[in-house]
Amino acid sequence: MIESERDRAADQAYRDHANDVYRVAYGILRDPDEALDATHDTFARAWERWDQYDRQRPLRGWLHGIVVHLALDQLRRRRVRRLALPVLGRATASLERTTQPDPADDVTRRQLVEAALDGLRPEVRATLVLRHFYGYDYAQIGTFLGISSGTVGSTLSRAHAAIRRRLEAEDASAPGESSPATSPTLAARRGTSTEPPEVLR
Repeated sequence: MIESERDRAADQAYRDHANDVYRVAYGILRDPDEALDATHDTFARAWERWDQYDRQRPLRGWLHGIVVHLALDQLRRRRVRRLALPVLGRATASLERTTQPDPADDVTRRQLVEAALDGLRPEVRATLVLRHFYGYDYAQIGTFLGISSGTVGSTLSRAHAAIRRRLEAEDASAPGESSPATSPTLAARRGTSTEPPEVLR
């Protein structure tokens, strides 16, 4: 494919799929700014590898495969950066995240699910996002993540159980504890949104 054709195809792919790719990235990274970076990196990588795209397969799935790998790599780099920070710096950053005002008025149940997702390992979050938000089957998810279909199934089962336990614990503590609007768990979710930023719309 000559470069002008590749440019046009990549531009159209961005217009058609940028919002969707952002949501996958956010589902894994749980951070709007990092999800935006991963989205841009996905389309840059796609442009570089456009000749490798099999046009017999859906473009959406190919882009999802790229963003999943980039998001997981980004999380690994994030862990390295955090290890390099002094303890006080980590504590300050955590305090700032939990005290930001909430720009969204989400329903309580959605906030609880979001908080439960935050407690899962990134690879587990990726499995849940690909299965329940985008409907990929076990074999496709296994291909994206480099694991077997059986591992996908067992990962989903454990993740469902973990989320269910988290929700049940929150429900049990609700009557005698702090209200949903003021609970520390929900406060930690403030300042985030699954909606793509304006630049992608």
